[in-house]
Amino acid sequence: MARPKEFDEAAVLDEAMDTFWEHGFDRTAVQDLCAAMRLNPGSLYGTFGDKRALFLAALDRYVDTVSRQAIERIGSGHSGLSGIRSYFDHLIAAMLDGKRRWGCLITNSVAELALHDPDVAARVKLHLARIESAFASALARAQVSGELVQGVGPQGAAYLVCLVQGLNILAKTKPERRVLEGVVDVALKALASPGSRTRR
Repeated sequence: MARPKEFDEAAVLDEAMDTFWEHGFDRTAVQDLCAAMRLNPGSLYGTFGDKRALFLAALDRYVDTVSRQAIERIGSGHSGLSGIRSYFDHLIAAMLDGKRRWGCLITNSVAELALHDPDVAARVKLHLARIESAFASALARAQVSGELVQGVGPQGAAYLVCLVQGLNILAKTKPERRVLEGVVDVALKALASPGSRTRR
């Protein structure tokens, strides 16, 4: 009869996710993961499989949690543009004082692995599609309420996804708040009708 696990699987997976997020796949050794997760190698391999399997599980965890939080924030505003602004304000704060100073695990994984690992590429595609869909819904709301310049609508979601990915790369250079906010201000001003309030 198998012994019950003496650890919270979700909690230790979060530790693995953060370790991969900060250091990347190649620069994270199994012993680093064991230390962060407070597991011996036997428990790690027995629960999650090898390092690559654990990385894929960590990516799934990231997509499930980060995508969900982003979608909720984008859709939470009293208007389409306010939801988008709320998302970017939160993103900038996390880049300055939170885990986003490491960039984005998805963006980092694109550069490191996605081009030659179809399993990673599939997870990247899913995450980006979810974020793009959330932006498209917010832009559709903004279009109906007259917040957007003529000719801009849900199709602008891809532009916002590109903006997010660019900010994720920029975050790793430790930029000042004014730089990040300036980039977002210019980008959102390009979408908004003259009477809309897009600034924080």
